[in-house]
Amino acid sequence: MSTTRASFRSAVFLAVAGLVAACGPKPDAQDASNNVPSAGKTGPPPAVPTWVGTYDNDQKAVLSLPLETKVERPARPVYPVLSRFTFTGEGPVLVPDDLLAYANLASEALAASPFLYVMRSGPPSLANVRALYGPAPEPNPDPWRRVVVDATQRPSLVASLPSDEVRALLDQASKTSPPENLALLEQAAKKATDVPGVQAMLADAALAAGDLSVADSAARSALAIDPSFPHAFRVLAEVALRNNDKPRAKEAIARALAWYPTYPRAWKVAEAIAGQPLERTVRVDQPFIAVNEAGAVVVVACDRPFCSGYAACKAAFRYEPVFRASVLQEPESEPYHLSGTEEVVCLEAGLGAHIDAHDRATPEAPAAPDPTAELLIGLAGETGLTGYAMFEVLGQHRPEWLRVAPRPVHDAVLQYIMLRVLGGPVPPAAAPDEPGVGPVTAGLVNGLGGTAKQVSTHRDARLGRGSWWTSDGG
Repeated sequence: MSTTRASFRSAVFLAVAGLVAACGPKPDAQDASNNVPSAGKTGPPPAVPTWVGTYDNDQKAVLSLPLETKVERPARPVYPVLSRFTFTGEGPVLVPDDLLAYANLASEALAASPFLYVMRSGPPSLANVRALYGPAPEPNPDPWRRVVVDATQRPSLVASLPSDEVRALLDQASKTSPPENLALLEQAAKKATDVPGVQAMLADAALAAGDLSVADSAARSALAIDPSFPHAFRVLAEVALRNNDKPRAKEAIARALAWYPTYPRAWKVAEAIAGQPLERTVRVDQPFIAVNEAGAVVVVACDRPFCSGYAACKAAFRYEPVFRASVLQEPESEPYHLSGTEEVVCLEAGLGAHIDAHDRATPEAPAAPDPTAELLIGLAGETGLTGYAMFEVLGQHRPEWLRVAPRPVHDAVLQYIMLRVLGGPVPPAAAPDEPGVGPVTAGLVNGLGGTAKQVSTHRDARLGRGSWWTSDGG
């Protein structure tokens, strides 16, 4: 183990030279919250969010290891603001040019930082996942929240609760059996035409009673209210499966998972459709990133180049406001928050480190194989990494944000699920009159330009990703 300010070589491509120059110390920089480190800030460290929890003995041991270099400018802990999330988009990348550019960009950001970064290798069990992504998510989507879109076409999740009159019908239905409960739930659904959760209750009850027609109709009613309602797509998948229409069932369950990736019953339905257990073969080991008592940023990742490159980039996003602001194209004063951009860029940085290691390998010192990196390089070159990043990483830790994902992001996730998880052709883009694309989503598609290909990411000389929008709340 060694202490260093960068985890891989400090070569800079001309395309990123401007940003690298901007990554140096800025003595006059001021932060707007405790989540943004400032070189000149003094005083007690910010309070640790309760959802971070306590570190185990192994994690504490890593933080207490002696340093080989003196800390000149202590860093302060940074945690994500969980009420904000930035969506972004990207298409296939140029392999290896883009990958190497982001790898070097992150490396130079750390090398120019006033903070001390301690890069160590260790097992994935050390990862402080909650500190990186927030508290453990609810496995099931909340049926009593729906998506609404404001005048600027920005979606958000809002409470969608039944009235007292409808609650009474639901309570009465819970105490009866079919067909009486179906009649009560149908009454409730007629009185709750703007509450998709009630429509979903009717759909599930009808499904349990074997009334596929009512189940299908109720699920579509829920989608007419909220076109991104995961429960409704799951019901449609079960109806299609019982009707032996596997292609339609596969598409519906893929949409349910794309809107909420941790949904347990949706996964069971997906496995029933596939006829076998479904395993995700490409997993990214998360690093451990924390500040020790001396103020050094301790970064622990597996000993593969991909892991070290990914971890270095994650540390740069969290502790280097200039780096983050340049890539996200936002003010430096913005507090650190999770984003699709960060995951995609850091995956690319890890892949760049992997490519760099292979470029420098010799017969005497060959590069170690890394199947995960090779699979991700294939994804990057074929479709880009948005679908993977949103589904396999952010979707496992913060699935609620996928319920308000813009249509092109949802379509990228859907494409990934169909190709890499379920296996099969990608469904065509849905028309506004199809299930799941009501007036709300149709307006969203129009506002974004229709397709992911049309809504392209701006890349300037600094390789800034930009964003479609930042969601607040949710």
